[in-house]
Amino acid sequence: MDRLRTFIRRLRPRGPGSAPHRAFILLPALTVLILAVLWVTILMRLRVEKEAVLHDARVAAGTVASALDTHTLKTIHDVDAIALLVKYGLESSPETFDLKKYQAYGLITADTALQVTIAGADGHVVASTIPFSGAIDLSDRKHFRVHREHADVGLFLSDPVIGRISRQWSIQATRRINRPDGSFGGVVIVSENPAWLTDGFYTTAALGEHGMIAVLSNRGSMLSRRAGEAPSRTGDTLPTGYIDPHRNGETFTDPIDHVERIVASREVKRYGLTVMAGLSLAETLDDYYRMRRVYVTMASVISAILVGLSTWIAALILKLLKGREQLHRLAHTDRLTGLSNRGCIMDLLEEAVAAPDAVGRVAVIFVDLDRFKELNDTFGHQLGDTILADIARRLRDAAQGRAQVGRLGGDEFLVVIDDGAVSAPAIADAITAALEVPVSVHGNAYHVRASLGIAVLQAGERAADLVKTADHVMYDAKERGRASYTPPVRSALVA
Repeated sequence: MDRLRTFIRRLRPRGPGSAPHRAFILLPALTVLILAVLWVTILMRLRVEKEAVLHDARVAAGTVASALDTHTLKTIHDVDAIALLVKYGLESSPETFDLKKYQAYGLITADTALQVTIAGADGHVVASTIPFSGAIDLSDRKHFRVHREHADVGLFLSDPVIGRISRQWSIQATRRINRPDGSFGGVVIVSENPAWLTDGFYTTAALGEHGMIAVLSNRGSMLSRRAGEAPSRTGDTLPTGYIDPHRNGETFTDPIDHVERIVASREVKRYGLTVMAGLSLAETLDDYYRMRRVYVTMASVISAILVGLSTWIAALILKLLKGREQLHRLAHTDRLTGLSNRGCIMDLLEEAVAAPDAVGRVAVIFVDLDRFKELNDTFGHQLGDTILADIARRLRDAAQGRAQVGRLGGDEFLVVIDDGAVSAPAIADAITAALEVPVSVHGNAYHVRASLGIAVLQAGERAADLVKTADHVMYDAKERGRASYTPPVRSALVA
C-alpha cells in the first residue's frame, strides 16, 4: 500500500522541488536579499559620510578654537603692552608723566583700548584718556585691591564690570605701579571692550549662521560670547558645567540658546581663561541631509521597481504553475469522474507490478456497470454522465484510501490494490454494497449495479495480463448473474 501511495504522489504535479516552484519560492527570497544588500550598502555609505562630515566639523571647530586662542592672547598682549608702557613711563618720571601726550602721540590706540586710567595709591583716579569730573574712587574694585595686597601679581584681568568713567561693560587689565622705594603707588588700568574679543573675530564663513565663539573666565563669568548675528553678550554668570577646557569635538547642547553644536575648547591657563568655538550641528549636517534624501529617494525608487518587477515575475510563475497543474490534471484525470484516467491507472498498475514482491500481493478489481448502455440510450447521455460521476464517487469512497480507482472508459472502472489478497474481497463487498443504493437524479431513483472481476497477480504476469484476467472473471460473473461474485481461486475472484 505504501508503494501505491508513493506512485500516486509521483503522478501528481511536482511540488516545491520543481524548477517553477523553486523559482516561485526563491524569487521573493532573492528580492529580499537584493533589497537588504541595497539598503545596508546605502545605510553604511550614509554612516561613513556622516562620520566624515562630523570629523571635518570637529577639526574645523578645533581650528577655530585655536585661532580664537591666538586672537585672545594677541588682544591681551596688546593691552598689556599699553599697560607696561604707561607703567614704565609713570615709574620712570612720575613728576613729568602726562597721559594725554601718550594718547596724542598714538601710543594708546582706540582700536585696542576703550580707555586707560591711572589710580593712585588711595584708589582715586588721577588721570584717564576719557574726560571725567569729581572724585572717582576705585579702591573697592577687585582689580585694584589685588595689586595693593599682592606685590607679585603681574597682569590681572578682571571679570566684566561697568566702568565708573565710561559707563560701559569693560574688562579691566591692570598692572601695579611701584614707587622708587618699591611701595605701592597705584594701578594702571586698561579697559578693554569685551565685544572686541568676539566681534573682531567672528566670521560667518568659518562659523556659519548659528556658530558660537566665547571667551570665558574660569571664575564662572562670561567675558564675551557671540552666537550668529546676535550681539555679543558679556558679564553673564555661566551655567554650571558650561566651562570644560577638555571639551574637544563633543556634541554639546548649549544651555544658553539651546542650539546643538560641535564644540572645541582651549584653556588659556596663564590668565585663567577658556576660549570656546562651536559649529551648529544642524548646519554641519545640512549637506549630508540633502545627500541622504537623494540616496534614500534613489534607493526607494529602486526598491519599488524591484518589488514591482518581482511581483510581476511571481505572477507569471504562478500562472505557469497553474497551467502546468491544469495540464497535469488533463493528462492524468478523467474529466467526467475526477478519477485517474486509463493511461494513469495503467501506469500505476505497471509500477505496482514491477515491485519485487508484487506476486500474490497486487490485485485488481474490474468493475463493469450492468445494462448501463440501455440506461444511456433510454434517458440520454446527460443523465448517464451524472450517474457515472456519482458511481465514481461511490467507488472512491469504497476504496477508503486502500486502493486507487481509475476509469478505463465508458462504464468500465479498474481498482488497483497493493495488498489485494487481503483487501480485495473487502473492497469488492464495499463496492457492491455502495451500488445497492439507487442513484437519485432530479428526484428519480435509478438502480445501477455492476459486475466485478477480481484477479491477483501471478508469477510471469504483466499488468495487461492481470487486467485481462480480471476482465474475463467479470464477464463470467455477468453470464452467471449480474451484480455478484465469489471468493477468489488462485488468481481470480469470480463475480
